[in-house]
Amino acid sequence: MKAISSALVVLVMGFPGWVGAAEAPATSVVRSPFSSFIPGPPLWQLPEMRPKSAATTDDLEQVVDQCVTDAMAAIDTPGAAVAVIVDGQVVYEQGYGVKRRGGSDPVNAETQFRVGSVTKMFTAAAVMQQVEAGTVFLDDKLTRYAPEMDFLGHWPSDEITVERLLTHATGIPDLGFNPDGLTGPNALTEWVATLNWVGLHAPPGTFYNYSNPNFNFAGLVVERASGMEYRSYMENRVFGAAGLSNTTFDPAAVVSRGNATHGHIPDGQGGEIVYAPDEYDNGAFGPAGYAYSTAGDLVRWALLLSDGGGDVLSAGSTTAMQTLQQSMETIPGVGYGYGIFVEPFYDLTVREHGGNIWGWGAFLLWHPERRFAVAVLANTFQSLPGAAYCVAAEVLQPDLSVVIDAPPADPERWQRLFEGTYDASINTGWASSSPYPVLAGLSGYGDEQMLLHLWDPQSPWTALWVVDHQISDVFLIDVDMDGSYDLDLTLLTSPGPPERLRWMRMRPVVGNLQVTPRGGQRAEP
Repeated sequence: MKAISSALVVLVMGFPGWVGAAEAPATSVVRSPFSSFIPGPPLWQLPEMRPKSAATTDDLEQVVDQCVTDAMAAIDTPGAAVAVIVDGQVVYEQGYGVKRRGGSDPVNAETQFRVGSVTKMFTAAAVMQQVEAGTVFLDDKLTRYAPEMDFLGHWPSDEITVERLLTHATGIPDLGFNPDGLTGPNALTEWVATLNWVGLHAPPGTFYNYSNPNFNFAGLVVERASGMEYRSYMENRVFGAAGLSNTTFDPAAVVSRGNATHGHIPDGQGGEIVYAPDEYDNGAFGPAGYAYSTAGDLVRWALLLSDGGGDVLSAGSTTAMQTLQQSMETIPGVGYGYGIFVEPFYDLTVREHGGNIWGWGAFLLWHPERRFAVAVLANTFQSLPGAAYCVAAEVLQPDLSVVIDAPPADPERWQRLFEGTYDASINTGWASSSPYPVLAGLSGYGDEQMLLHLWDPQSPWTALWVVDHQISDVFLIDVDMDGSYDLDLTLLTSPGPPERLRWMRMRPVVGNLQVTPRGGQRAEP
């Protein structure tokens, strides 16, 4: 991994909806609109970023304990839980620490956590059940199930399909949302009615870009195709059918059960917010990330997928879910199936999904062919993926000499194809209206870096970063200058020659290069 550069960041008041900006003088430095607390999975980690085995020992329990406790100590997580399956058998389940910081109630193997975006694979499974039933087809247009939905702008909304929802390839922006939101049996329908101001950030099918609303819509597809309210469907047809007795969407049931963690998240002022297990709920965004579960339930779910679906799904559906369906166009072999990430792990291919939601973090990783799975849950927003990779390295013993074969840095290509000004939008809820239009500029900055400049032509707001090349056309950004990377930036061209449309893609910002100068002459590759 490259050393982190000293990023240059200039932030000036005036960004609409930017908390604290109104009180700041024009010359002051105020906090970035790119919050570190983005509900969703953690930043994808290259193999060289992942911890290797924590110890050389025949005692697997000792190794797992060390992997987890070391990861907990690194981010000051008060409580965590782990479960490990090897050769199809649960070999270890363990809790660590306490359910609430400063308390004495210990986490055990049966303690429930919110699991954030790990929920997405459950929603994808529900969609695949409806595909098997013949009520849904993957190439169905979203408008078949949500005819009231018509996105603004010039990109064709009717090209959004069910499959593109499941692979984050719709062009629907990752809209911001609060922990609390719409609840009740009509939450998803009520949510759709609020979206008449939303425009797509790219033509559907152009590229992958992670967006929670894709899975809100997937949940709506399940609801309207099955005739059952989404959460009732999940409790009966997915969680119940799979025997996941500790997995639910019901906060009241979690509290009644009496064995759940509190969630912890920094408050931005040097302190911490603590959430009770039932403190918030959001039925509209439930399909994207509001399930509760245990580490044991998650690894048993991974084993069910590995073994062909049992009574829940057909073998064909589980294979499709775990197959790379949409390349992320970042690292060779890295992409998304249906609700599941597919990635190389040295000489192996693993499946995984992380989840980060206010107060909790989760990570589930498995290798279907070896019938191996590990789940690590934390009661902090920052999750513990390194612990899962650490356990996987010990159990799977991959060939650590295998390196990713990817093109080296090519600054001449970046300057030729991608330097310039982009029509962009901030696509998450850091603005008073989202997606919020901005301009973005990219320019060369040596052989291993580029300058990323964002500005709002309607206000004084501007931001400037030095971004570090990582691999191929992928860069990493330390947004808040805390010494760790927060976002990845990928440079893309539209499929097929000529390379007419050129894009910069981050999860919260997507931009299309202005390839025609104001004088009217096209800028050719």
